[in-house]
Amino acid sequence: MRVKLFLLGSLLWLLLPSVVRAESFQQTNLEAIASNFKKNKLSTPRLRSTNWSQFYDINLNSFDAQLSAENLENRTLPRVAQLKTDNPIVPATTEIEAESLAQSNDESLAIDIFSDDIVEQVTNVSQLRDVQPTEWAYEALRSLVERYGCIAGYPDGTFRGNRVMSRYEFAAGLNACMNTMERLIQENVSVMREDLEVLKRLGKEFETELAALGGRVDNLESRVAFLEDHQFSTTVKMNGEVIFGLAFAGGGDPPGGCRFVESDLFPDTQRVSCQDRDDPGTNTVLAHLTRLGLQASFTGKDRLRLYLTTGNFDNGGFTNPESLNTYMARLSYQAGLENQVILDELEYRFPIFDDRVVISAIPFGFSLSNVLSANSPYFDLGRGSISRFGQLNPIFRLGSPLDAGVGIDWLIAEPLRLQVAYGTANSSDPNGGFFGADRSVLGVQLLVQPFETVVAGLSYVNAYTSDGRLGMFAGSVNAESTGLWSGGILPNPLIPDSVVSIGDLPAQTHAVGATLQWRITEKLTFGAWAGWTFTNFQDPVPEFRSGVAETPGGPSPLDCLNNPGLECPVSPSSGEKPFGNTVTYLFSLGLSDPFGREGDLMAFLFGMPPKLVNAGPETQGASVPFFEQVIREEAPVQVTDNNPRLESNVELERWFRKNFGVEDEATSLHFEFFYRFKINDNIWITPGVFIVTNPGHIDSNDTLFVGTIRTTFRF
Repeated sequence: MRVKLFLLGSLLWLLLPSVVRAESFQQTNLEAIASNFKKNKLSTPRLRSTNWSQFYDINLNSFDAQLSAENLENRTLPRVAQLKTDNPIVPATTEIEAESLAQSNDESLAIDIFSDDIVEQVTNVSQLRDVQPTEWAYEALRSLVERYGCIAGYPDGTFRGNRVMSRYEFAAGLNACMNTMERLIQENVSVMREDLEVLKRLGKEFETELAALGGRVDNLESRVAFLEDHQFSTTVKMNGEVIFGLAFAGGGDPPGGCRFVESDLFPDTQRVSCQDRDDPGTNTVLAHLTRLGLQASFTGKDRLRLYLTTGNFDNGGFTNPESLNTYMARLSYQAGLENQVILDELEYRFPIFDDRVVISAIPFGFSLSNVLSANSPYFDLGRGSISRFGQLNPIFRLGSPLDAGVGIDWLIAEPLRLQVAYGTANSSDPNGGFFGADRSVLGVQLLVQPFETVVAGLSYVNAYTSDGRLGMFAGSVNAESTGLWSGGILPNPLIPDSVVSIGDLPAQTHAVGATLQWRITEKLTFGAWAGWTFTNFQDPVPEFRSGVAETPGGPSPLDCLNNPGLECPVSPSSGEKPFGNTVTYLFSLGLSDPFGREGDLMAFLFGMPPKLVNAGPETQGASVPFFEQVIREEAPVQVTDNNPRLESNVELERWFRKNFGVEDEATSLHFEFFYRFKINDNIWITPGVFIVTNPGHIDSNDTLFVGTIRTTFRF
């Protein structure tokens, strides 16, 4: 009897330290696996999941989003799908803060971590030789281990030999699973109730052995009850992202180098003059973007989230008229907040109907991409495209900036998802409200995964703006302003020294878009998107008179403006409704783990920023616009693209030009290359450059380039 007790005591003395070390090892490994699971779960396409609690995990240590040109929309990316192999450039679907565009090319759970070699790391109970595989306990524990990764092996990550495992060793594994599941629940990770029942039954079978493990489980029933009663915690989680950007730009004769001068029409305001341009201000700059996120869950499947954002890429960055003077030079991460901290987004979402439908309520910081999946490999400020244009289809930014909105994300069937979103600006103003604001947008998208490696999307957007601007801030000013009609003014011959504002005419924009991601191989991913907009002003152009200086001896447009008594014909554009159509597209190719470097990403992008391809009515004569006609003093950045139709120098012989309603004359092409180095799980360094030919879709503008070295920290 003493010998048996001595042997039993020796066994426990040898076993318990190993169990403790093994548990410590498995805890570290589990956290890595859990982190990978979250990233992998949300960074690769998969429509085939109905467990929304996994998608909306508030513990994700990543951000997604996009800053708009005016109000820094720090937006999430509704993810779409997931493949079995990790690809850093394929986005996930439901936006949950997967949001991180899940560009992370981190270690993949898809890698076979269940090795059959007995000297490999143990992650499968099939390597434990205690209980026979035909026994229920064996199958049950194996299921728990494979689902929750709760056994990671001995301290050195191996299992030694083929020796028989006693019931005490089996109980140690069971105890490790209990600890793992308890920790996951405390971290708001969903645990299936069926697994809790299995855990309870196993606990009863091995109650004696568990009790012998140094009293580690003194009261099994109370622990299981704790697991059942405290599956979710309202603990607030915080994560963050800090981006350091070293940026530089240049070009032969880009559209920048313009100057701010006194306005010809509006007192105490300035306009942009691109005559006698200076050298563009393109000195190297060092700026930052910092974001903090606070997230909480009350049921384990819902999520309350807010973002705080600050940055110091001021004066519009390289888009400033004194610099490159075009939206096409905009970097993805720039934020002109002058280091002031703002509330960037406030959102609450929850699932219904067996978790197949997710409802989103966003009282502040709404963007279509909160709900509609961008289905873009590079929609991530810190790890995606280095340019604003390269991140996602610009039609998802129509109507920006917006404030509040709601959305529905419905998993109709395994390969099919329907997403609907509606948002407005100034929705808290009682004069307009949520349904009568001066800007609103409705978006609908259908996502489909016809094959395991392909995700495609079709989208429709209906946007209303009181001034006719599109709000994309990625293409030409001519496209953004619908042929310069948006925000324009015309001389009013009925009242001397006055003008008729065209900018007060509301416009409706219909847009259609298509997106595609195709994983050609495990390492190579092809992406593409295209968008078309169709804008129509709702009210006709007010009546104004046109000069007839082309007739010898006839009055000039200036005479007609200054002398209402002259007999001047009414412009043929009077009474017509302005309109304009734009087109944009992009193709991309990304290679993950290049040169054998796991976690790295090399990508090439090629596309055309939004271009005005059809517009009207074409108007000339006394309607020659001044700069203030398109973007007045309230605009954050007065970009002109060096468009000659925006110059207000009255000495120029421009009276007979068609200035309003004229399509873009040339084509800008965007070429982008970047290489993302993964330093560790929290740091990435991304050098990259993009080149734009004929900036502003104007052939007299020379090619420009913008380069950056972006360092991203996430915690």
